[in-house]
Amino acid sequence: MENLIERADQYASEKTNELMAKAIAQAYADGYRDGYEDCEANGRIDETVDVSDMGLPSKTRWSLKYLEKEDGDTDYLPYGKAVKLGIPTIEQMEEIINCCKWKGSWSSTRQTFYGADCIGSTGNTIEFLTFGYMEGDERVGAPRYGGGRAYFWIQDDEEGDEKNAICIFDVEDGKPKFEIKKIFSGYKLPVILVRKK
Repeated sequence: MENLIERADQYASEKTNELMAKAIAQAYADGYRDGYEDCEANGRIDETVDVSDMGLPSKTRWSLKYLEKEDGDTDYLPYGKAVKLGIPTIEQMEEIINCCKWKGSWSSTRQTFYGADCIGSTGNTIEFLTFGYMEGDERVGAPRYGGGRAYFWIQDDEEGDEKNAICIFDVEDGKPKFEIKKIFSGYKLPVILVRKK
């Protein structure tokens, strides 16, 4: 009888280990699938975007242009999706303004502002182009026989449907002229990404 009890204990132990291994494997697979589906539905964490060293004291790396779709066109995103990708904080924006040189681009009459280049001490250049932003199907702030503004999201921890965006409208004496604007979070703006080293 003692032999039977030992065999029963061994059998129970093996089955328990087998069941636990299956349960853990299933939980792993379910978690992976849920994470993938959430990422697809709510925005992607895009580690494939090239970010470059601008020579900043914080070692923050910036994408050199707006996020693009697979076809190469600029990707416009609402705030909720953009913030999940790693957009700049106001402190990171202040650092890049103070530590880099800026150069503007205008029409020959200087009536139309086409954008600003931010040149880091490493020689890398970020393009902030005046593509405006999308209010539904309407583009706002893009150059049209004058004007032109470069918009992109920055992080905003305040409650509410309006979130912070940078609006660059000129460059003077090597620095951008800009304002922080509250824009409805459902409108779609170009996205600049940052990564901490």
